[in-house]
Amino acid sequence: MKQKILLLANIYPDPNLNVLNSTSVCHYFVREWVKMGYDVKVIYNYTVYTRLLHFVSFFFEFFIANWAVSSVNTHRQVEIKKYIIDNVKVEKIPIYKFLPRTKFPKKSILKQVNNIIESNQKDNFSPDIIIGHFHNPSLELVNLLKKEYEAKTCVVLHGDTNNIRKIYKNNFSKMIDNIDIWGYRSNSIGKNFESIYGVQKQSFICYSGVPEIYLKEPNKKIFKDKIQNFIYVGTLIKRKHPLSLIYALDKVYQNKKFSLTFVGQGAEKKMIIKSIKNLNLLSNVRFSGHVSRKEVSTQIEISECFIMISEGETFGLVYLEAMAKGCITIGSRNEGIDGVIVDGINGFLCEAGNHNELASIIRKINTLTNEEKNKISLNAIQTASNMTDYKIAKKYIETVRDYKKKKKIF
Repeated sequence: MKQKILLLANIYPDPNLNVLNSTSVCHYFVREWVKMGYDVKVIYNYTVYTRLLHFVSFFFEFFIANWAVSSVNTHRQVEIKKYIIDNVKVEKIPIYKFLPRTKFPKKSILKQVNNIIESNQKDNFSPDIIIGHFHNPSLELVNLLKKEYEAKTCVVLHGDTNNIRKIYKNNFSKMIDNIDIWGYRSNSIGKNFESIYGVQKQSFICYSGVPEIYLKEPNKKIFKDKIQNFIYVGTLIKRKHPLSLIYALDKVYQNKKFSLTFVGQGAEKKMIIKSIKNLNLLSNVRFSGHVSRKEVSTQIEISECFIMISEGETFGLVYLEAMAKGCITIGSRNEGIDGVIVDGINGFLCEAGNHNELASIIRKINTLTNEEKNKISLNAIQTASNMTDYKIAKKYIETVRDYKKKKKIF
């Protein structure tokens, strides 16, 4: 008999919506679980605010996205909607709260739990495993659903968790203890969470995976004495520091013998254009805008070095995709990719937003022999090959499925 998995997520792809700062990471896990034979149902907790807030977010979407860590919901959709994407059953249930980054009202939480239970009854779906991504409101929802079902429970944390104590006040300790197993989207998230709330009885690092197709074609690159072709893939927003690439490359390549491609869109594009005009780099920098995942792969493949030194980055799947293509990859120290990238071995780490350090790293790369650069590139490919969508999703669900009360594994 198929094991039934109920997954709750604040952010999930909807074919009818184009949401800035959105991520499909939860879907990539679920899609693989369905292929493995699990019976999976997704509850998409779509956050709804007052009409005025949605009106403002619609007209100032790019400005808000420039500062926001999570996705921006511009559409006020209050109806329950079911759809299927890649054979995954999704039920999008709106959940109301007053303001972003605040606790969901108790009334909204109870209503959401009742909606989920009623939906499961109609579908004859009694979960064996309940997983919640994003702690607000998943921590509370999973705790309440655990009273209804004899199911193993897991909550996966994305980003900053310092506000759990503030959001759940007197109940936070009990709610945390009631979760069977914790997932952390990066080492840094796990260490921060456990330093504040204590070491958990069972936990794991919930990394993302890379599509296997990225590794099917030969990815070995031929490096020249100096790398010249750079790429950035992501939203052009302040916390990702795309401008730092301009300043660093201008410092290193005073002869202007380099090219940089920005793949993505966002509010920082205007500042980038202004800077490259002032630095006379118009012929060195190109913008691809928002393109398909296939086109992103093609753009990465023809590049030598991928750079994104962002802050507040939970993981950053695109780093792994760049590594799979053999790019020399530069990520942020003490952010989500730190631990996957080992500095100087399969890539390089830089302080988020520090263009001076970034310039030093690029100079260092340019002093390496071609053989040394090739070694780093091959190490990056090997790292990615051990972290495919299938391998990561399999390890994730088996860790939760096989949970028993035993000593910590984090």
